[in-house]
Amino acid sequence: MSTKAKMTLGITTISTIGVVWGVHYQQMSEKETMRLGIVKDEERMANKKRQDDNVLELAVQQELQRKMLEEQTVRN
Repeated sequence: MSTKAKMTLGITTISTIGVVWGVHYQQMSEKETMRLGIVKDEERMANKKRQDDNVLELAVQQELQRKMLEEQTVRN
């Protein structure tokens, strides 16, 4: 095998390994990014649920306060 053929084989082999590694790394990076997106969505939904629960609890507490004020006289 000539020197030029060996160099061509070596360069193409190294290039192929580099491309395969690059694509693999890119896929792993995108997969991690998508996983983080799912985690953020879950956190956002949990925060929304907590906020909705807090609004509901506030309404319940305000109703209880209104009922108590109706039943009791408040002196200044």
